[in-house]
Amino acid sequence: MPDTPEPERPESTDAPSASPARKTGPLGLILTVVIALVTFGVVAFLFHTQFYTSPVGTLVATPVGSVTVNGQTLQHVTLAFNTYPDSTGMVNGQPIHPSGNSAWPAYGPTNQFQVPAHALVTVTVRQYDSGGSLNNPWFATVRGTLGNVARVNGKLVHSIDPNNVGHTFTVRGIPGTDPAFFLNVPLPAVPGNNQADNGQYESVTFSFVSGTKGTYAWNCEFPCGTQVASFGGPMGAFGFMSGFLHVV
Repeated sequence: MPDTPEPERPESTDAPSASPARKTGPLGLILTVVIALVTFGVVAFLFHTQFYTSPVGTLVATPVGSVTVNGQTLQHVTLAFNTYPDSTGMVNGQPIHPSGNSAWPAYGPTNQFQVPAHALVTVTVRQYDSGGSLNNPWFATVRGTLGNVARVNGKLVHSIDPNNVGHTFTVRGIPGTDPAFFLNVPLPAVPGNNQADNGQYESVTFSFVSGTKGTYAWNCEFPCGTQVASFGGPMGAFGFMSGFLHVV
C-alpha cells in the first residue's frame, strides 16, 4: 500500500531531534524557575520601596457623645484632616511624607483613619489645593452622607461644579467588607494655581453612618497626578491620594 511508508520516514527523522529536547528540558525548567523567582523578588522589592508609614500613624476619631439618627441612638465621633497642594507640610515637626515626592499633592496629617462601627462620623476637611475637571462628573455629587449633602464653607450642597474640583474623598469596602457601603464627597478647588503658600482653603463638613467592622479603602477620584491621564505619580503611590478607613 502506498500510504504505509509515510509514517515511517517522520518516525526515523524525528528521533534524533527528540533526544536533545529531552536532554535540555530540565535545564530549561530550571532557568524558568530562576527567572520566575527573580521576577517575584523584583516585584516584591518594588512594592516594599513604595511602602508608606504616616509619621503620626492612624488618626482615631474623637468621641463627642451620642446622637439620634432615624430614631436610633448612635455614638457620635469627629475626624478632621486636610488636603495639601504639596507634601512639604509638617506634623509635630515631621514631614507628611518623609520619603515622598514633595511636589505631589497629599492628604494629611495621615492617610489612615479609625472610627467605630455603626456610629455617626462627622468629618471636616480643609482643602488647600487647586484643581480642575473630573474625568467622570458622577463624582461631583455627594453620595452616602446623611441626606446625601455636605456643607461647603457653611453652605449646604448636594453637588459641586465638576469643572472646579480639588479632590474627592471616596470610600468603599474592600472585598468581604460591607459591599453595600459607599461614600463620595467632592472637595472644591481653591481659586488660582499656586496654593502652596497662600493659606487659602475650602472648608467641607459632612456626616455619615459608618458600616460594619472591617477595613475600607479610600481614594481621590480627581486626576491630580502625572503621566497616564494624570492618574500616575501620587495617584498611583499609596499614601498620597489613597489610604484606609479602619472601622472597629
